[in-house]
Amino acid sequence: MHINKEKSLNEWLSHIEKLHPSEIELGLRRISKVAQDLNLIHFDAKVITVAGTNGKGTTCAFLEEILIQAGYKVGVYSSPHIQRYTERLRINRQEQPEKDHCLAFEQIEKTRKETSLSYFEYVTLGCLYLLRQAQCDFILLEVGLGGRLDATNMVESDISVITTIGIDHVDWLGDDREKIGYEKAGVFRAGKPAVCGEFDPPQSLKDYAAELSTNIRYAGSDFSFEMFQDQWLWTGDKKISGLSPTLMPMQNASTALAVIEALNLNVDPQTIKNALREAKLAGRLQNVDMSCEADVYLDVAHNPQSAQYLAGQLKLLKEQKGPQCRVFAIAGMLEDKDITGTFDQVNQQLDHCCLISLNCFRGADNKVLLKHYQASCNKLDRVNCFEDIESAYKSIINNVNSSDIIIVFGSFYTVSDFLTLSQG
Repeated sequence: MHINKEKSLNEWLSHIEKLHPSEIELGLRRISKVAQDLNLIHFDAKVITVAGTNGKGTTCAFLEEILIQAGYKVGVYSSPHIQRYTERLRINRQEQPEKDHCLAFEQIEKTRKETSLSYFEYVTLGCLYLLRQAQCDFILLEVGLGGRLDATNMVESDISVITTIGIDHVDWLGDDREKIGYEKAGVFRAGKPAVCGEFDPPQSLKDYAAELSTNIRYAGSDFSFEMFQDQWLWTGDKKISGLSPTLMPMQNASTALAVIEALNLNVDPQTIKNALREAKLAGRLQNVDMSCEADVYLDVAHNPQSAQYLAGQLKLLKEQKGPQCRVFAIAGMLEDKDITGTFDQVNQQLDHCCLISLNCFRGADNKVLLKHYQASCNKLDRVNCFEDIESAYKSIINNVNSSDIIIVFGSFYTVSDFLTLSQG
């Protein structure tokens, strides 16, 4: 007698990867059909959709922590994961068991029939299915790519958020901020509230928000933040003072507070202070204990906008360490990113750079990185190429002391490889 063996999560993911010719295919027609059959378009929970070039994950992390500490049940769908597939879904900060994801995939497989789904569409449906079962008070959906045609945008949201607008994913979204702004603005809903954390929003975004009559709040005019020595002040309809600086961007913390206010949630200021101080997210200036003398940080910065923020944080860390501090970098990037532009932003803070090859789809060879590095910086005495992250790290650890910093950046894949090395 033949017995059907239940698939493991890895077997399911392997199956899903083979279903569609491309990992990403923008458009909502196919996924919406399956989602409607599974009742995954409208949720009883308040749905917050978060789009943007950078800062989506950290904005969600700030919102997640505030809402949980305020007593709500909160589900978060984010992408990509760094090490484990289960990182993509958190319910009250907890990843869900692999077996639950497998059960969700079984339901999608039964429902989709002949409908072809991309990898991202399939996993989005899987996580939405589990969020439906969890009966959350709030659901945070981090947009994967763009906004208008992203799989998350089929869900009817209660409030839409745009964090920042920069140049990235040009093959999909266009090569200027006006085109990209229009794609991001596709998450707005007619007559519903929206928040824009970008200090200089493209006209296309503002026009689309006006066309839909959204009740939108803009950073700089409707809400703002201001630093005062070792604390900061947030100003919206109300003021919140005495906030502690965060390692994650305060621009995104400010955006999260604007969302809380737009939702008319009466959250105690002390709860907000505690939550902003305690919010964290893997791969965002993450300090890792490597039992070496230098401080080791990981950051997924992979485009000029995020590299500019990283450079600012490195500058602050160097100032805290003193003039003797040196920064050793390990960088690995994808070939379709603005590699030269990324190095342009961060190079001034680096004393030595190790360029590694990424062994993954679209991964850039170290020789490709070197060409971009040369275009950005002519100090070739401080750069070396390595085939993998382990050899790069080993070349550094005997040359650093307690005054130094090691920063690993350039891609989610780079950070993932280093975390695997740190656990090995």
